Amino acid sequence: MTLDWRWLPLAATNFILLFLTAMVNDGLAPWNLSLFLAGPCVVWAALRLETGPLVLCVLLSGLAGDALLPSPNGFLMTLFALSAGVIAMVRPTLGRAGRSHQLVLAWALNAVYYLAFTLWAATQGTPFSTAFIERLAVDFGLSQLLLLPVGLWFFDFQESVLRLAHLPVAQEPAGRP
Repeated sequence: MTLDWRWLPLAATNFILLFLTAMVNDGLAPWNLSLFLAGPCVVWAALRLETGPLVLCVLLSGLAGDALLPSPNGFLMTLFALSAGVIAMVRPTLGRAGRSHQLVLAWALNAVYYLAFTLWAATQGTPFSTAFIERLAVDFGLSQLLLLPVGLWFFDFQESVLRLAHLPVAQEPAGRP
């Protein structure tokens, strides 16, 4: 049995997405806005990789995200691992082809991750003033709105990187019907 090396370029593309999001957030800081676009990071890998390579991809991507986001160590990695496990369990019913499944999953995961980060911020003593709630709503809405074009670009980018690395794009996990 050989190791599926697709996990490494997928983890690298996840790091690129998270890094680009951090750079955009730095530019949006004067307007008191921020984006959260971690939703697409797990989707492609969770739909197509077997358990071993999926774990490697999720751990490396999560650690990179934890380094870039203001959260406790392992927070995003845990969210990625939980969501990848859920997707891997239900993927026979979801299907693996088509952007519609990927975009819906990315949109849902982004909302869950954003909620988790918001709840974590609430435990840090951040006061829930009206201005804070308005900012959360604006940031969430902007992030979810931009997730459609970013998600489409990102999934194409992942497949392009896999093709560039001469790795199979549409290959199903080994041992699956």
